[in-house]
Amino acid sequence: MTRQMQLLGAPWRQAPSHDIVAWDADRGAPALDQAGFHQSIGAWQYRLDELAPTGQSWLLYHRDPVAFAAALIALWERGDSAVLPADDRPETLDALSSLVTGRLGDVAQGHQAGAPQAPRWGHLCADRVAVTLFTSGSTGAPKQLDKTFAQLDAELSVHRTLWPLDGRLVISQVSHQHIYGLLFAILRPLCEGAPMASRTCRYPETLSAWLQHLCPSREASSQTPRSAVLISAPPPLERLPIELDWQRASERLARIHSSGAPLSAAASAHARAVLGVGVSEIYGSSETGGIAWRDQQVSDHWTPLPGIEVRDDAEGRLWLRSPFLPDPGAWECQADRIAPVSGGFRLLGRRDRIAKVGGKRLSLSAMDHALQTCHGVLQARALPLAARDNRLGAIIQLRAECVPYDHAARRDLIQALRNRLLSAFEPTVIPRYWRFVEAWPTNTQGKLSTEIVAQLFADLKDRRLPRWLGSEADDAQACRIILEVPERLVYCQGHFPEQPVVPGVVMLQWAIDLARRHLGVDGTFQRLERVKFPQLLLPGDRVSLSLTWHPDSEGGRLAFDLSGRRGCHAYGRMRFAMTEVSHAS
Repeated sequence: MTRQMQLLGAPWRQAPSHDIVAWDADRGAPALDQAGFHQSIGAWQYRLDELAPTGQSWLLYHRDPVAFAAALIALWERGDSAVLPADDRPETLDALSSLVTGRLGDVAQGHQAGAPQAPRWGHLCADRVAVTLFTSGSTGAPKQLDKTFAQLDAELSVHRTLWPLDGRLVISQVSHQHIYGLLFAILRPLCEGAPMASRTCRYPETLSAWLQHLCPSREASSQTPRSAVLISAPPPLERLPIELDWQRASERLARIHSSGAPLSAAASAHARAVLGVGVSEIYGSSETGGIAWRDQQVSDHWTPLPGIEVRDDAEGRLWLRSPFLPDPGAWECQADRIAPVSGGFRLLGRRDRIAKVGGKRLSLSAMDHALQTCHGVLQARALPLAARDNRLGAIIQLRAECVPYDHAARRDLIQALRNRLLSAFEPTVIPRYWRFVEAWPTNTQGKLSTEIVAQLFADLKDRRLPRWLGSEADDAQACRIILEVPERLVYCQGHFPEQPVVPGVVMLQWAIDLARRHLGVDGTFQRLERVKFPQLLLPGDRVSLSLTWHPDSEGGRLAFDLSGRRGCHAYGRMRFAMTEVSHAS
């Protein structure tokens, strides 16, 4: 019978030693049992004992979900708490340094576990802070959120009641550094005795291959999971390619969850058609936890989770009373507007998307809606840019055939959009700064965060930068970045008067800077190898920069390729030497 226990009962302590904690979905075989998991917990505790006394807060970031889980349990059982950064960018980690004793995991100066050891068990107190997270909205500074064991336990209990895992393999496509991934991809498997995939499933090709390894037949090993639960988000579900082998997906997938943002009706239908399973969307936030759920193939309205009370007021605002909040008995007003229906509600959008643009009050939601009715537009978001006197910027996701690849096409598209908007809005409020993307840019939580918005419009502040329009990581050492050459790029001034072009050395510098940011390339630049510039790169050109990092004992090589609609603009390799670390005497 499948184990079902509360978080406060620390079910990992009593789990049979042969139970599978992690499943190697690439090989279709167990990766770690409870005995090995216990030793990993002990190894982390032994390392922490060397570093500091108990009762500390530690910054925890680990891409490996199993190592993350072992480190988290080790902290809790030792009497410590975890601070979970949303990402591993140096500026993010440095901003949290004052809150913690040290760093754990695969980040700069992060400590790793020691040798395998027997763990020691402590006491999980209901009102003790278990984890500290941070909001990641599209405006404003991140807000610190402390979650107690009682809050986490209450939400896990509701999820278990609605959607029991029953021993199924948990495959996650989301980050466990956020509350949704933490609850669904880490804590639920640990509390319900279900195996988790030994790594995050980042690509649809990987998901297709993993599902083939699950065998629902009677001949399967007693340890082989017979079906899986997919923990996902809008971006990967929207991009499911129909060309892959999904023939038996419906046999192997018991359930799909999605959170982070509402899934479009088209994406919900697409996921159901491709995978053969409906998507259970979770509506909520880092602050509130889960609020409601829906499957759009059944109904488009949201049903409150058990124990959640929802009401509206005269202005249509959502009020919430929830056992997942610090004060379960208090009503809290949320930023969303709702329309009550029988058994639930419909979301009407955020009530606070009103801005003053050019001295005029404007509903940003109305602007978004107007943009989304334009030809070729899949999704749109208008937002005031503080650095530009609150003039509007617009992020537009386009159909592939409508994406502009040069200055003339971009200019014509902007003019067409402006003409369409002028029938409903005054000229002073029409967006001035446009960013056309092929895929909606989100962080690992599936949200358009403040940091991503800053990246999209960074060239307005620094005219040496290209326009960043999105990126995809093939793995930790390879990525593809979409860029656009700003028409007012400073390097094009006087180079050349008749036809401005981007100098080759600038392309090289962009490749280096972006490799350091996206791939963590370190070291000192040494030399160029076999670098070529076949085509001129012009203002307004849209290009794809492919980067691959090959580390070695002496540093590493960075291979790059910058290509666009007219062909390849630059390619080659760069050699980096390992940075020598100086030690103070």
